[in-house]
Amino acid sequence: MTAGAPGAAVPPALPASPPWRALRNFALARVLLATVLLASVVIVGARPPAAPDGRFILPLTLGYFALACGLALVTLGWQRHFAAQLSTQLAVDLVLITLMISAAGGFSGGMMVMYLLPLAGASVMLPTVPAFFVCSVAVLALLADSALRLLSGAGADSLIFQTGLYGAALFGITGLLRLLSMRLATQERLAQARGLGLQAQLEINRLVIAQMEQGVLVIDTNTRVLAHNRAARQMLGLAPAVQIVDMQLLDFEEARSLALAFLRWRPLTEPGADDAGARALGDEHPMPERRLRARFARPTSPRGDDFVVFLEDVQQIEERAQQLKLASMGRLTASIAHEIRNPLAAISHATQLLSEESLDPLQRRLTGIVRENTNRLSRVVEDVLRVARREAPLGDEFELGPFVADWLAEFERDRGSVAGLIVLAAAPALVVRFEPSHLRQVLFNLVDNALRYASSQPGAVRIFAERGELHGASAQLSVFDDGPGIALDVRSALFEPFNTSRVGGTGLGLYIAREFCIANQSDLLVDSRRNVDCSSRDGFTVRFGVSAPVPSAQRGFLDTIPLS
Repeated sequence: MTAGAPGAAVPPALPASPPWRALRNFALARVLLATVLLASVVIVGARPPAAPDGRFILPLTLGYFALACGLALVTLGWQRHFAAQLSTQLAVDLVLITLMISAAGGFSGGMMVMYLLPLAGASVMLPTVPAFFVCSVAVLALLADSALRLLSGAGADSLIFQTGLYGAALFGITGLLRLLSMRLATQERLAQARGLGLQAQLEINRLVIAQMEQGVLVIDTNTRVLAHNRAARQMLGLAPAVQIVDMQLLDFEEARSLALAFLRWRPLTEPGADDAGARALGDEHPMPERRLRARFARPTSPRGDDFVVFLEDVQQIEERAQQLKLASMGRLTASIAHEIRNPLAAISHATQLLSEESLDPLQRRLTGIVRENTNRLSRVVEDVLRVARREAPLGDEFELGPFVADWLAEFERDRGSVAGLIVLAAAPALVVRFEPSHLRQVLFNLVDNALRYASSQPGAVRIFAERGELHGASAQLSVFDDGPGIALDVRSALFEPFNTSRVGGTGLGLYIAREFCIANQSDLLVDSRRNVDCSSRDGFTVRFGVSAPVPSAQRGFLDTIPLS
């Protein structure tokens, strides 16, 4: 049951500790009372007519003032032995107040006020029984003084009755003070428990907001930042060391478009409205690569000058949508790859039977080509599924130059390319670690793509196998062509799946090639090379031994293919 609910019990008391603050206030109040008494005695200067021992009033008042100051200093500077200090202070009050009352000629209604100080202190800082014990001591002292005065003939016959009434009043006041102090103690425990709960809830809220991917800003009507989380700072492109709390968003160039959008939204919104200020800031924001979507909200609280700004990265939203699309396409690709296996197996089996019965060398050569390409297609399907399962590649070590030369001879034979159209320049003794079948497919995709845009001149496509010089690559393999080049506006989307500019293309060649490179701890990227005649060639470079992360929007297609 939560605290504060109907029928809820009072929350358990916090670990008990002596009420030193109440004792300090009690000691300071004693100093104030002693000061007032001393001032009144010094200023008035005349003793009461019924005070035969009035000559003792001034010494008793001075002594009470001195003891009050000493006890206050002890309480303020030495917080030890709480019970001993409280008992001492109560004893000083009871003894000296009783002596001053006796020296002043006996108890009267005005004198009862002096006993309120020790009774109030006992009611607040002591349990019920000890509090009434202190009151009983005070009442007994008054009754004893009245009895002695009556026996000595200095008092009237009604003095005992009057003192009894005053004693009953003191008991009533003590009971009332004790009841009030118990209620205050209960409310204090409740307030402390709720305060701790609220503090814990605030810490949880801070932790949740700090860990949110969504940016959160709390600002006032003048765009002054009251609170924010780290995601908001990162989305706005602010430096980690920049302090933005108690600063205006208009003071930061990175957040100026957000501040202007808020100032346009604020006059159009009534208190309590939200979501009306949702607007995209991609066109206004000075950082195009950080397109933001802001949503402004006003909390429904009496104080209406605070606003909450929620920031979302449009690029992340688009990436999540892209991942959903890739997930469905991945399942489709898995089913297609599974269905390709059976026709390939049938073609391979028929080709093998045909090659056994055919005696014509030309037919045998043709059936050999069919069988070889059928096996290649089968390997491509297996490689795609292997990358989808994230299986570790074999990673054979081999010399790069001879491997590419053998592959190029096989490629030119199968494609019937004109001799000299593709030129290979390979440095000697370049040993790399890569799955051979993966590298064959990467080369096929890159060279086939280069031939599609290259001219028919000799050396239109050039392959370079060189030593790696940048980014820690052990070696690099580049494919360039003399075509029109790659436009800058399409480079960022070249490796996305199903992205193609050719009619009839699938848009999977470069994507699968990059996936194969990533699986082999390498990287595939767009590259350019300047020729001797100052012309440039665009192409692609494989850097061996470099593992570079790929944006999440480009890493969801093959990940979604089932393992079976």
